[in-house]
Amino acid sequence: MTAAPLTLTPVGVGPAYARTGEAQSCYLVRAAGRAICLDLGAGALNRLQAHLAPQDLELLVISHLHPDHCIDLLSLRIYMAWGPGAGHRLRILAPEGTREHMVRFGGEDGWDRAFAFEAFAGDRGEHDLGGGLALRYREVPHLKPTYAVRLDLDGRSLVYGADCAPCGELPELARDADLLLAECSSGADPVPDRQAHLDAAQAAAIANSAGVRRLLLTHCYPEHDRDAALALARSRAAMPVHWALQDQEVTV
Repeated sequence: MTAAPLTLTPVGVGPAYARTGEAQSCYLVRAAGRAICLDLGAGALNRLQAHLAPQDLELLVISHLHPDHCIDLLSLRIYMAWGPGAGHRLRILAPEGTREHMVRFGGEDGWDRAFAFEAFAGDRGEHDLGGGLALRYREVPHLKPTYAVRLDLDGRSLVYGADCAPCGELPELARDADLLLAECSSGADPVPDRQAHLDAAQAAAIANSAGVRRLLLTHCYPEHDRDAALALARSRAAMPVHWALQDQEVTV
């Protein structure tokens, strides 16, 4: 029997400032015909609509409250409350206080018409999404709190590391996963002191520690040489390594 399909489409791969043409963090997961979106940074909502109508999402997950991972919630609120999504209410799993955080930017109106907010509970947890699809999460070191997310379906698994510093939590969550999507903010260059991010060598080390089968790099600042970063990660990793490319679907 063929396993139900699990795919990942990078909608936006850019960090807090990005290359021309890059949207900020947003990743579309399709799981046996269901659609889940991971993060919604600047420019992501427009690109997401090339793949599906946002009201057709089953779930939107926000990993943390840095703007490059959540700011298009402001636009999505308008779309869902008064635009084409009106009449639908999108489920959002996000850090505690996300609604209040966004209200300070965009005012009070429309949030509860557009969205059903749920908060991550504690530093780890699991949601049974039904139909054999499970979501697990772990808090990772970055802006507090930031959550890495794992999706499992019929023996296939992908992990989104969000933004994070080297840690034990992400390898634990990603243990034996088929695909790890890991940030590589500094490319082949070392991460500057006091920045909770990863470089290519650190991303490869996490993938090795977790024993994942494939590594996708993303979220790299434009001043870094991506060819050099890919070469370094491949020299350190025990599995295939590629860059996440916008709109290029990956089968897990």
